[in-house]
Amino acid sequence: MQINFPQKEHALYTVAVAKIEENFSFKAYVDLDGGVRLKESFVFNALDFPKKTTARGRKALAHIKSVLKQGDVVVIKTYHKNEFLKRPVDVFYLPGEKDPKKIARKGILLNQELLDLKLADPYDAEKRKLNFMKGIVKMHDKELDLVTGNFKSEICMYINDCKQYLKAGLEGRRVDMEKGEFDPTDEEFLIIYGLKELKDLCMQTAGRSGLDWKD
Repeated sequence: MQINFPQKEHALYTVAVAKIEENFSFKAYVDLDGGVRLKESFVFNALDFPKKTTARGRKALAHIKSVLKQGDVVVIKTYHKNEFLKRPVDVFYLPGEKDPKKIARKGILLNQELLDLKLADPYDAEKRKLNFMKGIVKMHDKELDLVTGNFKSEICMYINDCKQYLKAGLEGRRVDMEKGEFDPTDEEFLIIYGLKELKDLCMQTAGRSGLDWKD
């Protein structure tokens, strides 16, 4: 179950830290109205972290873990989900304090502290943008050649392949990879359309009724 955060930014929530992830995100229990407690994942707002395998990355992770211990009460300020569908937050903490009002008013902003300690850098949106025209993707320090030579065409190719395998499986026949199901396109909306078709087929394969979205 996901938390229905308000659409407006800068909403404050009291949370209890559950786990610090190795990718610098963290999980926490969020207290909602009516005594409801839910578990949600968060990322630090406006920060870029070094690679966790570097000395600086190890120090950053160690500092976060030393500050945010399991069970500690902290206050977060929420923002809209980013382009990677992650929930960015500002994190306020005050050692030894359990009162969320005092933490919000007098607490240390961990995001700023990480910047001051040079354990993180300001978030660079340009660096994070995908270049849809490049022909090589670098992943985990390894370069992967794109079969089609174009990022968007590569996405379309895999959508096409998956759709054909799923259709063949649903119809009980051999797959015919010569038949195109989804042509390469530069239109992001059409790529999303193809992905929805793919989800529809996956749901049918799993024995469900599929998406009701084309009417």
